Amino acid sequence: MDELDIKILQFLQEDGRTPFTQIAKKTGVSESTIRSRYASLIETGVVHTVSIVDPFVLGFQAPAIIGISVEVGNIDNVAQEIIALPEVSYLVMTLGTYDIVAEVFCRDLSHLVDLITNRFHEVAGIRETETLVIGKSYKLSYRWSPRFDDLE
Repeated sequence: MDELDIKILQFLQEDGRTPFTQIAKKTGVSESTIRSRYASLIETGVVHTVSIVDPFVLGFQAPAIIGISVEVGNIDNVAQEIIALPEVSYLVMTLGTYDIVAEVFCRDLSHLVDLITNRFHEVAGIRETETLVIGKSYKLSYRWSPRFDDLE
């Protein structure tokens, strides 16, 4: 990746529908160069083109972060079961208080309670969970990208 690739990423993160002609004009290169670079970014897995759905607009009013403690040796098995739950939007293994942290989106509090008590707690290998209900989001960004000097 070079400076041009990063500029392409930044334009597309601002508006994923930005025409390649516009990006080419602003970066001083040809449209075919932008198209080729974009194809390469997709091919190498740097970029994944998706639509982002706002769960709040769709009425999912009970988002939460769930810290999960797992029995020794069961992290991967537990993770595989949890990722199958449609409410889970994000799942990571962590090195800290919890072994796994999940972000979930539920319609309402009763949906969240059901998810935790009837589905999470039924997963073999989970020792304990802590649920942090999200009261307000201050930042939700899909605009992360490296600076050019971070790549050198």
